[in-house]
Amino acid sequence: STSLDIRERLARAEPDRADYQRDLSVSYNKMGDLYRDLGQGELARQAFSKALEIAERLARAEPDRADYQRDLSVSYNKMGDLYRDLGQGELARQAYLKDLEIAERLARAEPDRADYELDLVRSLVQVGQTDHPSAREYLLRAWKSLVDMKNREQLTAADDPMLPALRQILIDRGLAPG
Repeated sequence: STSLDIRERLARAEPDRADYQRDLSVSYNKMGDLYRDLGQGELARQAFSKALEIAERLARAEPDRADYQRDLSVSYNKMGDLYRDLGQGELARQAYLKDLEIAERLARAEPDRADYELDLVRSLVQVGQTDHPSAREYLLRAWKSLVDMKNREQLTAADDPMLPALRQILIDRGLAPG
């Protein structure tokens, strides 16, 4: 029996156990990632949709739980990535905007959390790469935040590649980063 099967059984047996529901959502997201990597777009959409449904339910039930809000943000981001990969730009943009709304709220609530600020930067970049009317402003805002984080020594070695990658995105869009 797979890990997903076990999580589904546990979540069905005790539907009020939020931890079982959250674990199941994470498993669906992992399956969605696997299906997307294998080029199985429809199966990925189904898995990500199940994860999103659970994340939405948990976030609604406990709106003050930052971890549930962050899980919801991740689910929207994954749906956005899938829609982008499938050439469904408008659906991607809508998912990324929902992700951005949550990321902004979390970063605002806890401005000293570098992980929330990085989530916000990633969300800004995602929306900035769509046909959103303010795409350029989102990308420039992401660049400023990332440079500020670098200057405050809040980026880890794993985060450092984000700077040249974002610089290249800006250059490709005719925006000279400062």
